[in-house]
Amino acid sequence: MKDKFIIRAYKNAEGKSPVSLHLTGDYKRERISLNINVNPKEWDSKKERLIPISKENQDINLILDNVKSKITHIKTSYRLADRVLTPESLKKEFLSGMPRIRFTAFYKMMLEEEKVLMEIGSYKRYVSVLKKIEAYDDDVTFMDIDQGWLDKFRKHLRGLGNASTTVAGNIAAIKKFLGLAQKSGIKLSINIDEIEVGSTRGNRTSLSTNELKRCAGYYFSEYISDSYRLILGYFLFSCMTGLRISDVQSLRRSNFMDDYVTFIAKKTQKDQSIAMNMKARQIVEHEPLLFEKKFADQHINDELKKIMAILKIHKKVTFHVARHTFATSFLRAGGQIEKLQKLLGHSDISQTMIYSHIVQADANAEIFLIDNLF
Repeated sequence: MKDKFIIRAYKNAEGKSPVSLHLTGDYKRERISLNINVNPKEWDSKKERLIPISKENQDINLILDNVKSKITHIKTSYRLADRVLTPESLKKEFLSGMPRIRFTAFYKMMLEEEKVLMEIGSYKRYVSVLKKIEAYDDDVTFMDIDQGWLDKFRKHLRGLGNASTTVAGNIAAIKKFLGLAQKSGIKLSINIDEIEVGSTRGNRTSLSTNELKRCAGYYFSEYISDSYRLILGYFLFSCMTGLRISDVQSLRRSNFMDDYVTFIAKKTQKDQSIAMNMKARQIVEHEPLLFEKKFADQHINDELKKIMAILKIHKKVTFHVARHTFATSFLRAGGQIEKLQKLLGHSDISQTMIYSHIVQADANAEIFLIDNLF
């Protein structure tokens, strides 16, 4: 494979000719336009550079050096990965940011390809991770990513103030795209099966029975604003059913029939039909615009913080807390863990067991109430 900078015979109005990069090999040729115009009289065809008689020429030479470096990098990476490099594939790598070499370029390319298969929340999370990687080491190659690099990146994330679960989630995203790279034939420096992600399960914050009653009381009161009533209505409906925000957002009034709500779960793509308890029905019936007027996820979470402040509930409450509240409330009321697993749509009961542990911890704390008798 050979590469060479060549100036074309064409001259523009300023008398300058465009520089292009010619790639040849295996009786094939590709040309890459570099959007650089030079004075042909100042071009050294043997050195493939401008005669450095001006600062402009020196700057252009530096640009050409950078192009040459990228081409060499691509050639080296393909050789080390035992992959065949053709003029066509070399051109594609160069123009698309070297996705088979640079991890961030590959990550970005695959993220866009898989976007149609992702929930918007998942897509945004992966974009957030990509931005962190780009800010930390945008030029990192697949050959650079080893255990040492991952350990340094973890330390960097902790330095940003990221929680341990967030760090684990970020490493999980990197592992996912390394796996996609391996499937597409890219050689890695690390065995992805040996990458330890860590726990991505945060604290299962939930509302107590008393806090849940305060939320319901505020929802049904005459003192709540129309906008707060809608936000709190969606939250309380999830507290009564355990539905994720993605499913609540997809529901319309037409999904409700004969005290059941029927829908296709966004995460699992399974048909679900859930019976609504009396309180869930009251919540829906109390506000006609519920499931007619919708809000962005972030707006809902922002407004929930304000509502909780009004109710003097000093917990970090996001919409997902409603799902945890449903689970713990169900078990506190005497529900069985196996039935809770089905209601939450968990494929593995170990996912559900965490709520059993939470309720047990609450019970252990309550034992000290007997001291009040004395």
